[in-house]
Amino acid sequence: MSNRKQPTITKDTVPEGFTLSLALVDAVPVLLFAVAIVLLGIKASMSPLIILGGLLCFIGGAIKVLWKVIVAVKQKNVWWMFVQMRPMMLLGFLLLLVGCVVSRHALAAAFSGIGAVSIVCIALWFAGMTLMGIFAAKLDSSDPKSNWIEQGTNGIAHLFLCIGLALL
Repeated sequence: MSNRKQPTITKDTVPEGFTLSLALVDAVPVLLFAVAIVLLGIKASMSPLIILGGLLCFIGGAIKVLWKVIVAVKQKNVWWMFVQMRPMMLLGFLLLLVGCVVSRHALAAAFSGIGAVSIVCIALWFAGMTLMGIFAAKLDSSDPKSNWIEQGTNGIAHLFLCIGLALL
């Protein structure tokens, strides 16, 4: 038996309690992720796979933010905007991973002089992403409180990633 809470968002429902401020908070980690990808792309000599993977992840996140704006403002559920994020993110992260493997020499050079602050920041980002995975498995995506917890964690984690990459 699974402990996962089943989301109550379906094609025919509109989540209650989603506000414009929640949608705007959701935009923060999306924008920070874009900054992190630019920093990583620069460190990896502008690897096309890293840039493409990051772009797909960014687009998936931006569409999800737009979905929350529509839910908050228009009280309408545009279903494809809700369900697109997981497959878009999966493809984006796979391309990012392949891009990091292909660009491993440039990344190794960039990370060779990594300082303690960068290590701590990147470790904190990884911890935040681990929490996001747990949240995805345990929290109800239709609950506004769960969304605030997820996006607060996501935003702080991506801020640490940007700091860690900027200090390389």
